[in-house]
Amino acid sequence: MNKWITYGLLSLVCSLHWWMPVMGQEADLPPGLDTYIEQVLAEFDVPGVGVGIVKDGKVVLAKGYGVKKLGSPDPVDEHTLFSIASNSKAFTATALAMLVEEGKLKWEDRVTEYLPWFALSDDYVTQHLTVRDLLVHHSGLPAYANDMLLFPPANLSRKELLLKLKDVPLEYDFRSVYAYDNILYLAAGEVIEAVSGISWEDFVKERIFDKVGMANSIDRFSTLRQQPNVAYSHARRNGEVKVIEHFFDSNIGDPGNPAGGIAASAVDMAKWLITHLDSGRTPEKGRLFTPKVTEELWKIVRPMPVSKEPEWLKPAQKHFYGYALGFRTYDYRGEQVVGHGGALTGFVSQIAMLPDRRLGVVVLTNQSISGAYWAIIHRILDHYLKAEPFDWIAGYKKDVDRSLARQDSSRRRLKPILPDSTLKRSLPLAAYTGTYQDEFIGRAVITQLGDTALRLDLVKSPQYSGRLSHFHGDLFRLVADNPERDGGAFLTFLLNADKSIREARFVSERSDDGHSLTRLVLRPDKDAILDTVALNARIKQTLDKYPEGRFAYAFMDVATGERVLYNEKEAFHAASTMKTPVMIEAFKQATQGKFALTDSITVYNEFKSIVDRSRYSLSPEDDSEQALYTEVGKKVTWYDLLYRMITESSNLATNIVIDQVGAKNVMKTMKAIGANDIQVLRGVEDDKAYEKGLNNTTTAYDLMLVFEQLAKGSIVNEEACEQMVKILMDQHFRGTIPAKLPDGVKVANKTGSITKIYHDSGIVYLPDGRKYVLVLLSGNLGETESKAALSGVSRLFYDYVAGR
Repeated sequence: MNKWITYGLLSLVCSLHWWMPVMGQEADLPPGLDTYIEQVLAEFDVPGVGVGIVKDGKVVLAKGYGVKKLGSPDPVDEHTLFSIASNSKAFTATALAMLVEEGKLKWEDRVTEYLPWFALSDDYVTQHLTVRDLLVHHSGLPAYANDMLLFPPANLSRKELLLKLKDVPLEYDFRSVYAYDNILYLAAGEVIEAVSGISWEDFVKERIFDKVGMANSIDRFSTLRQQPNVAYSHARRNGEVKVIEHFFDSNIGDPGNPAGGIAASAVDMAKWLITHLDSGRTPEKGRLFTPKVTEELWKIVRPMPVSKEPEWLKPAQKHFYGYALGFRTYDYRGEQVVGHGGALTGFVSQIAMLPDRRLGVVVLTNQSISGAYWAIIHRILDHYLKAEPFDWIAGYKKDVDRSLARQDSSRRRLKPILPDSTLKRSLPLAAYTGTYQDEFIGRAVITQLGDTALRLDLVKSPQYSGRLSHFHGDLFRLVADNPERDGGAFLTFLLNADKSIREARFVSERSDDGHSLTRLVLRPDKDAILDTVALNARIKQTLDKYPEGRFAYAFMDVATGERVLYNEKEAFHAASTMKTPVMIEAFKQATQGKFALTDSITVYNEFKSIVDRSRYSLSPEDDSEQALYTEVGKKVTWYDLLYRMITESSNLATNIVIDQVGAKNVMKTMKAIGANDIQVLRGVEDDKAYEKGLNNTTTAYDLMLVFEQLAKGSIVNEEACEQMVKILMDQHFRGTIPAKLPDGVKVANKTGSITKIYHDSGIVYLPDGRKYVLVLLSGNLGETESKAALSGVSRLFYDYVAGR
């Protein structure tokens, strides 16, 4: 059989199966709706849409129209995913409402109760901002505050993005003015994680999508490109609708998911509307929340300005308009509407629910033009309201045409800005190169391209990076790598009297143009570390302050394998750093079935010296963890012993574990990974062994190998490595490697110290997903001096990695 015939029959069967449950509703559809929607696509140059209609708890329509991508015949269907952008906000608000209903938080709780690190520029607002305030756009922040770090996404974690708010001046009085923002929905996402114990993404997937039956929807924007049935982004460029090729990379990152990262289909969004219109009861008759939650979510908190509609759109005139919790509420033809829109470059969407009619409509489009979805929504609402017919296509088309005409007219009036050949550069091209720093966006690196141009790389916001082409004087035109970010920006350099560069600022091509980059001020960063030569020189400067000290370090970038080493093979007393290899051996034996980590073991405090087998005991006064001594004679689990050994460096737990797994087995496992110079001969406080010089020793190199294996999940097995890293991340002693690192950087580490010896070793996890291993060993110094020296070195390694 011809494959196209087979495909057609299969599609017909699937279509019939889909429509069987709702065939009785067909008569409720507006007459000629398919033809009408196709006309909308043609009039507004929209490649494709997904449309859903729900009425009285049933799906009346869930259907795709048009194509997913211009130039391809692949049609949109009811399961095609569209970015719903800010319609994601209702999911965030609903998640919070569910937690409120469960009694896990209150709407009027202060945000700082759950995010103690959260701060705005005004202390009063910081201390009084509530969970409810996060959702309603009246914090006093300027509209779209810090959006340039969200769209396109910067290489910053959700927490790092929020920490930047303390430097944003408030533009309005608290709770006085509606000014739309995205950034505080990220804070709402962090609150959800803090209260529920799982990420915003996992909460939405497990507690909402799975319960509602939204089987195809995704909660992480980063996974959209991997989906098999996806609509592509389109927008009008130079008078022609084109595919936005860079959409997946440059629109939003996963930190922004709570504000706009969800992608969904017409059928999934129809189920979402049914759930809200039915006061939390899902299409499968489960329950997401109670009617009381619906009332709370739809109640206006912040009134919004009501604009006057033109005569050609007069029936759409609102008489009230307000922002509720993740929804907007307004009136249409005398009916209350609960809705919201969403827009990312090349995608716009809109939902509209009429609670009194138990009616809901969703329109998802893959072209940046709102008139298309309004023309469809109003046609459908008019049908169910039995309103007088109105030509919505003509009305919104007139709006679009007038807007395009104004743009064309403006472009025709603009004269091209030409360079002035008489304005020469003040400096040789190479003099503009170097590392710069902006307080908001971070590091920028300018390098030379041949003899005529420069290159700008914004480390944390690479979507704005590009070529700097000399224009005239000390002015360079930025030609961004991503054509969607080319917006007529120039970079101009300002000089000191001695012709050194004071700063560089972005300016728009024309004085009346706004460009997001103009807020940046790039100042030369003389402390930047660009290569290992500079890194080692800076480390030497730090360590030279302690001439009596003895030091070694080993660094490895886990992804690239790059290493930076110093005295890496020199042996040091291991102190408590040997507890990491001991933990690995215990996990190895547990995996082999010799015992389970949940098995119990009786706590004891009597051990044998490796010198003569004489007995000795440990004193709690000499141990950093004393609670285990009260458990002598009682049973605890293996996991409890290992957890105390690592997180609180319990000597008693260590000796019991070594006694059970065997020191020789620990060394055998270390040799298997190439860590030949790690010696674990004995437990702690074996004085006779100490007097004879029988000590546990290590090198920076070997500890680096140990943590490399943990970071890669390649020692014992991946699951065991994950558990061990989790234990290391709960480390109580954070005074060295983590001490001077920024918030948002996670460290899984194990310290070690005895008299005149102080070490730290571990894995550093950057917010952008990169990670590196760092081992720092020191001798001949007191604890205070050692911590000061080693924490300073740790920060230099972080600056080196983070700056690339």
